[in-house]
Amino acid sequence: MANGRPEPSALRLVRGLLRHYPFVLKNFRHYFHNLWRRQVRGTNIVAPYAAVLYVTHKCNLDCTYCTQKEPDVFSDELGTEDTIRLLKVIRRETDSILFTGGEPTLRPDIEELTRAARFDLKFRSVLLVTNGTLLHKRQKLFDSLHSIIISLDSLTVDSRQPMSKPSVLPHVLENLQLARSRMPRPTDVTISTVIEEWNIGEVERILDFCGEQGFVFATQSALHEKMPNLRLRQNPRYQALVGRIVERRRDRKQPINGTPKLIRTMLEFGDFQCFPTMFPRVYPNGDVFYPCEPLKKISGNLLREGSFTKVFARGRKLYGDIPQCKAVCHLFANVMSSYYVKDFWGLAGDTIR
Repeated sequence: MANGRPEPSALRLVRGLLRHYPFVLKNFRHYFHNLWRRQVRGTNIVAPYAAVLYVTHKCNLDCTYCTQKEPDVFSDELGTEDTIRLLKVIRRETDSILFTGGEPTLRPDIEELTRAARFDLKFRSVLLVTNGTLLHKRQKLFDSLHSIIISLDSLTVDSRQPMSKPSVLPHVLENLQLARSRMPRPTDVTISTVIEEWNIGEVERILDFCGEQGFVFATQSALHEKMPNLRLRQNPRYQALVGRIVERRRDRKQPINGTPKLIRTMLEFGDFQCFPTMFPRVYPNGDVFYPCEPLKKISGNLLREGSFTKVFARGRKLYGDIPQCKAVCHLFANVMSSYYVKDFWGLAGDTIR
């Protein structure tokens, strides 16, 4: 507001650009670099924006929708020293790292790895995805992470399946409040939920819970056999939930991951063109998937090849350019890559304002 009058949209955008200067500069450089790749070099292999590092395949839960509990491609975990060496290779081409698994807090050295990423290698964004069950045993993580993502699929306790998240819910909620107390801001904590037919009502409760607590809400639909459940399109409760999420994000009633258009594309299974190398997936031994993890093709090892650029070039030689897969997976990162490349200015404006 200026003198009681709303600011013009252009002025709000400029103010947002200045307020998020480092983030904006990185995005502009990345966008124009990838525009050159696509327009001049004629390839859809774009530069990494953030790397996803699977530090382990192990997990102490057995969630029905998990894509990692029985992966088609396994790899052995590297030791601490070699994993840090792997992080050094990743850092040469991106300043953002997401630690995931399996359950990353099962690794005894996860605190050392995140500390090295943030303070020794100077990653500007260090994130970790966890089921939240072991955070009380890994409290040094809070000193190294810029953001923590805790997965949750229900707010109702159900002990009938001892390896499910509902069975350990009280413990997870305790650790969630621990994370809230240790992170600088509530928005440094994201609650990530996966929607299935059985938990639509629970996701509605989680959405409200995030609004009350000030946490960021993030969601996507579950995959089974690498495909989303398209029956949800005919489910009125699901459609109502999608409408609520989009409305709250559009009206900025609470922090929600994604823009309204991105969320609709993802949850309503709309068309998009994926650019998976924007968020490359790296397995515990340094193997990199090409072009994406669901296709289960390894194009090389970062420690051997020395860079994503060389790994992707090897992948293109082995498997060809990135195929047009008809937007089947509807995972958040893949849909975001489409908007980043195809609608960058709209995405930037909606994110910054």
